[in-house]
Amino acid sequence: MRHYLPILLFVCSLVLAFFCYRPGLNGGFLFDDTVNIAENAYLKIDTLDTASLKAAAISMRGGISGRPISMVSFALNYYLVGPAAYGFKLTNFIIHLLNGICIFVLSMLVLGIHRRRHAPELSPDRLRWISLAVASVWLLHPLNLTAVLYVVQRMTSLSALFVLLGLAVYLYGRQRQIDGRSGWGWILAAFLLFTPLAVLSKENGALLPVFMLVAEAVLLNFQAPTTKSRFALIGLFAATVILPAAALAVYFIYDPSWLLAGYNSRDFTLPERLMTEARVVWFYLRLIVAPDISQLGVYHDDIAISRGLLTPYSTLFACVGIAALACTAFLLRKRHPVAAFGILFFLLGHSIESSVIALEIAHEHRNYLPGYGILLVIFYYLLLPAGHTQRRRELIRGKVTPGMLQALAVILAIFFGAITAMRAGQWADPRVHPLIEVRHHPDSVRANTEAAYMYVVQPAFSAEQAEENYRHALSHYQKAADLSSSGTSGLLGLVGLNAMKGRPIEEHWVRELEHRLEHRSFSPDSANSLMQLEKCLTSGNCILSPQVMARLLQAALRNPTLHGNSRSSVQFAWSNLLFVSLHDRDAALKAAYEAVEATPDDVDNRITLVKFLLIQGKPDEAKKQIARMRQTNDMQIYGGQLDELEKLATMSNRTAP
Repeated sequence: MRHYLPILLFVCSLVLAFFCYRPGLNGGFLFDDTVNIAENAYLKIDTLDTASLKAAAISMRGGISGRPISMVSFALNYYLVGPAAYGFKLTNFIIHLLNGICIFVLSMLVLGIHRRRHAPELSPDRLRWISLAVASVWLLHPLNLTAVLYVVQRMTSLSALFVLLGLAVYLYGRQRQIDGRSGWGWILAAFLLFTPLAVLSKENGALLPVFMLVAEAVLLNFQAPTTKSRFALIGLFAATVILPAAALAVYFIYDPSWLLAGYNSRDFTLPERLMTEARVVWFYLRLIVAPDISQLGVYHDDIAISRGLLTPYSTLFACVGIAALACTAFLLRKRHPVAAFGILFFLLGHSIESSVIALEIAHEHRNYLPGYGILLVIFYYLLLPAGHTQRRRELIRGKVTPGMLQALAVILAIFFGAITAMRAGQWADPRVHPLIEVRHHPDSVRANTEAAYMYVVQPAFSAEQAEENYRHALSHYQKAADLSSSGTSGLLGLVGLNAMKGRPIEEHWVRELEHRLEHRSFSPDSANSLMQLEKCLTSGNCILSPQVMARLLQAALRNPTLHGNSRSSVQFAWSNLLFVSLHDRDAALKAAYEAVEATPDDVDNRITLVKFLLIQGKPDEAKKQIARMRQTNDMQIYGGQLDELEKLATMSNRTAP
């Protein structure tokens, strides 16, 4: 019975995790959930035919792979349980539980390999208890909450699921191989099946072969029954890790523009990002070891950018510390392979999202998988038997008993679970959550704009309450505008708020907004906000001068960093303003064509052009665009829409005078 007790307790941990997360499952969509899920028409399928699923799979514009597996999972969610956020979050939580089970299995495999090679005195029961502790704490850790309750981060958790499965399958295959049994089928499955599944869920799934290489180098040392098998393993990693990394490095040296272009829409450079990320990684480590609910949050855009090694001065210490941590892992690889594996797992887990790619500076969900490495190290050493090594006896010197360390492990698990339960409760109410975010991160532009928007949409039951909501929204938008000298969300919020409420638009808001739209790095958020403001004006829901709107759109179009879909969005907004409010049909049509030229291969933008041509009364030109799309795009996905548009064009021809 005692052999099954850890498994029974792990089941209890799964149940406890549900009760910790349960309040947060009732929360709503937020931030990127809106554009990627709630407003994504391609996910709202009513049939499981190939065309619908394929359209859903390619409906995300961001990411190199398009993350088709994640997008299809969202479409299936909609088909099975409808549009409510609860169903999406519950699915995310189920994936989280599956990941917790994978963490338990992976820990058993890692520690089992370590026991056979380095620590035969460790009993199988002890390994089960350590694996139970690591998996339970990982399940309950508050830093993992955003990957569950922030719906779009299913991309992170789903990719992590395939990475964990792939790594476990690889280690199992290697164990079989070392035992003299057939293991190549399992090994190849990890590379050829689980790696593509992980990458097509989210691009950082490409780290699976890197994690396998770390496990091989630190835990297994390329041990194989034959020299041929050993060289085959080395060749496999050379082909999947070393050569791709070298090719990327050479390509970057030859043509750095593909990487540096992403910094056009950022207010930091590549060196500044690397320096800042060194501080951020230590921030992550602190949150893993000692999570502080006042430091946790969806938005971490309040982290100062490192403009130099001494600006702030902590940058230098952080960079040196990261290098020292990596060197420590290297030095520990023989005497303490579990520690080396955990540290390298954490550092390499951040090698994509916390390095050279021009992503935002910090997000908690980036620790969803890397955090496992640190928790493995902590709880492995907490739960080692008292007489395991001379080093440990010297460390505790009789002052700390094994029972005290085990009690500390339990206390940490309870502490982590309690914080997760508190956070989940905060996420349950869309009216409360933004206010808590801005309380914890008062210098975050996004937290302030979210709090302001909450007051905008919050219903008022009296004139006094409506006025109070307006004042709160105005205050948060103003603070967001003041916090950033380059951002536009606060100023756009001020203009949009007063336009919606029929209040005067301050000229200094407009002038400053014009300046930022034209001269600062242009972000996709600015394009979306401009589109929403233009729609509010042209639909009659906002009182705003068309000339003011024209000034803002023209300023944005003069920005040299406005490219791709963002330029198309702004051009379409300008086209619609010209057509509806400024009554210049020819200029409107020209702007619509320019919008398509900014992203000539984007089908949705060309479909928007066709609809505009039909509104303009130009069915023949609409048919030409439809014919062009039929020649160049997947008709299985878009054929139905094009058929409907062609019918409308034909009807327009028949009814034309």
